[in-house]
Amino acid sequence: MALAPETGFYFEPIAERLALVLEGAEFPSDEDWAYVGDPAEMPPEVARLEVATRWPGVDPEALDVELGPGALPTSQPS
Repeated sequence: MALAPETGFYFEPIAERLALVLEGAEFPSDEDWAYVGDPAEMPPEVARLEVATRWPGVDPEALDVELGPGALPTSQPS
């Protein structure tokens, strides 16, 4: 499975999946993923709009941001 070259929002257009993937982590599936933007510069709402702009017909409100492997916190809040 391919690894993300940098941390960012990535979109898989066939299944219309948007994911936040950390640098060096595997993508959520074997399909081709397109880089959308840097989460440090782009909140999830803007990432959804960017996807709808680049891929006409995609409903930004129907997209949920998936957290790719390694994007979840490793410790529980106390």
